[in-house]
Amino acid sequence: MNNNINFNIELIIDEYSNYVFKIINNVVGTSLPYQDKEEIASDAFYLLWKNQNKISSDIKSYLGVVTRNCCYSRMRKEKNFVELKENLYLDEKINIDEILTIKQKIQKLNDKEKELFILYYVDGYKIREIAKMLKMSISSIKIRLYRIRKKLKEEIL
Repeated sequence: MNNNINFNIELIIDEYSNYVFKIINNVVGTSLPYQDKEEIASDAFYLLWKNQNKISSDIKSYLGVVTRNCCYSRMRKEKNFVELKENLYLDEKINIDEILTIKQKIQKLNDKEKELFILYYVDGYKIREIAKMLKMSISSIKIRLYRIRKKLKEEIL
């Protein structure tokens, strides 16, 4: 970022609110009420404003990371979630044996498959975004995700 950073936080909130709420919904789903989701969004924008002089990446990337971290912090506070991976949470109402079985099956994926699985199903990136990140075609990403799903179904069933 440049040195003359004077964020107009209202403009940033207007521009990135949908993006922030999309991340929140992808991470927490229906496990938290809307008021908690609003609080997470507020926390993310506050951290952006508070750390504006330290930001070395673009605003959208920073907001994405901060929003996910705020979601994970809130979910840990709620204490009704089980951490499967450093950033994958599921509701405890799901049978713990099922969770462990799924975790074991995911661990059997090769590194490329795990990366793609996490980007799409855990981090909530769109196929187009993943294709850009990994410098692959959209159709390749779709095919690989299909194969991963198929592989996991075969392992589980």
